[in-house]
Amino acid sequence: MDTANSHNSKGSQKAPLLSSVKCQPLLDRWCVAKSRLSSRFGSLAPELQGVRQEVMSWLDERRKWVLGDLRRCGRGIVGFLMDLRTGKRGVKRGFWKNPRFYAAVLAGCLLGGNFLLMARQHLACVAYYGDERIGLISSQKAAEGVRLKVEEALERELGQDVFLPSSLVYKTCMASRVEMDSLQQFEAALRELPWMTSAVEVCIDGRPVFVLADRKAAQELLNRFRDGFLSGESGEKVESFEFQEEIAFRSRRVAVQDVLSVEDALTALNGGTSRVKTYVVKEGDNLWSIARAHGLLVEDIFQANPQLTSERLDVGQEIRLAVEEPLLHVMITSTLVKKEVLPPETRTQLDDSLRRGQTKVISSGESGEAMVVYRLVRRNDRVVERQEIERQVLKEPKPRIVAKGTKSTVTAVAARGSGSGVLRWPVSGRITSGFGYRGGEFHGAIDIAAAAGTAVLAAAGGRVVSAGWQGGYGYTVAIDHGNGMVTRYA
Repeated sequence: MDTANSHNSKGSQKAPLLSSVKCQPLLDRWCVAKSRLSSRFGSLAPELQGVRQEVMSWLDERRKWVLGDLRRCGRGIVGFLMDLRTGKRGVKRGFWKNPRFYAAVLAGCLLGGNFLLMARQHLACVAYYGDERIGLISSQKAAEGVRLKVEEALERELGQDVFLPSSLVYKTCMASRVEMDSLQQFEAALRELPWMTSAVEVCIDGRPVFVLADRKAAQELLNRFRDGFLSGESGEKVESFEFQEEIAFRSRRVAVQDVLSVEDALTALNGGTSRVKTYVVKEGDNLWSIARAHGLLVEDIFQANPQLTSERLDVGQEIRLAVEEPLLHVMITSTLVKKEVLPPETRTQLDDSLRRGQTKVISSGESGEAMVVYRLVRRNDRVVERQEIERQVLKEPKPRIVAKGTKSTVTAVAARGSGSGVLRWPVSGRITSGFGYRGGEFHGAIDIAAAAGTAVLAAAGGRVVSAGWQGGYGYTVAIDHGNGMVTRYA
C-alpha cells in the first residue's frame, strides 16, 4: 500500500515537467506567429484583397470544372437512356419502381440546378444610405470609386467641400449581371442623396433670403447689387454707400441644392417682391401720370382695379397699385464729373420789315462747353439729390440772334380763361413746369395739370400740320396759325 502511494507520488511530480517540455515549441511558434502578424498588420488589407482574388479565381475554376462534369454526366445519362430504348442495355425487373432511383434523380437535379445557379451568380455589393437601398454594383471598390467621383464633381461645381451626413453601408451578396446597376445608374442615384456643405446665409432685417457658398460670394453679391445702380459713366466715383436694411451673414450647414450662385442671387435681389399699396388720387393726377410715377403701365392699373370702367378719376378716389418693392435699399453718395453742352442764348431783335409773328434767324449761334462736378445721392436707381459743386466753362456759347417782326398792329395775348386776344388758354389748370431753364436743362414747353378726359382746345384757329409721336414730346398735335406761328399740344 505504501509502495503504490509512493509510485503515484513520483508520477505526479514528473507530469508538469513533461507537459511544459511538450508545450514549449508551441509557445515558441505562437510568439513567432504573433510577431509576424504584428509586423504585417499594416499591409493586412492588400493581403486580404489578394486572398479574395485567389478565392474568386479558384471559384471560377471550380465552376468550369462543375460545368464540364455536368455536361459529361448529361451526355452519359442521354447515352444510357438511348441504350435502354434500343435494347443494348437492360434493367432488372422492378428497377423503375425502386424509390432509390427517383431519390437519386431528384438529388441529381437539385445538385445540377444549384451548380447552374451558382454558375450564373457573382459576388456583388448592395449599397445602403440609412434604410434606403441605393444600388447593386459589382464590388465595394467600384461603389466607392463612383461615390468619390460624384463627390469631386459636386465640389468642382460648388467650389468647396461637400459631405454626406451619414456614411454608405455596403453588404456583400450574390447576384447575376442582369440584376446589377450600371455605373451611370449608380452615379445618378448617388447625386440624389442629401449632400451637405458649409455655406453662408444672407439675412435682411433678420429674415433669411439667400444661401451662398461663402462670405466672399455674399460680399460680391452686395457689391454687384450696389454697382448696378451707378450711371456707368467714367467720371463717377463712389464716396460712400450704406444699406438701409440690416444685413447679417450666418454660417450654417445646408443642402447642396439650396446654395445659389452669385448670378442667380443677384437676379432675385434685383427682382424684389410684389406688393399692393393704396394710392389716393390728388388734383392733377391721371392714369398716365400715376403709372409713370410708379413705374407701371396703364394696363397694370386697370388689372389691379377691376372697378375702373373708364379713364376718369376723382380727387380723393382710392386705387390699388401692384408695385415691385426691392428687397434691399442702398443709399449711394458719389461725385460725377461730366462735360456738358451749354446751349446758346437766344436774343431777339425787333424788325419792322417783318410782319408780326414772323421771325428770321440772323445768327444761329454756337454751343459752349463746361466741365461740371455734381454730388449725387441715389436710393437704388433713383437720384434723390443732385448738387452742383463746381463748374468750369471751357468754351463760352455764342448767342443765337433772331429777328422778330413788328410790322402788323395785331397783338397776341394769352389770357387764362378769358380767351381775349388772338391766342387763348388751351385748358384750365395748374402750371406744373414753366417755359425756360429748369435745373441745368432747357424746358421748351409749358406743362399744365388737368384731370383725365378734360377737353384741350386750340389756342387759335389754324390747320393741323402734324399729329403723332415726336421724340421727347411724345404724342403731339401741331397746329399752324399762319404768319409763322405754330402751337404744339403733347
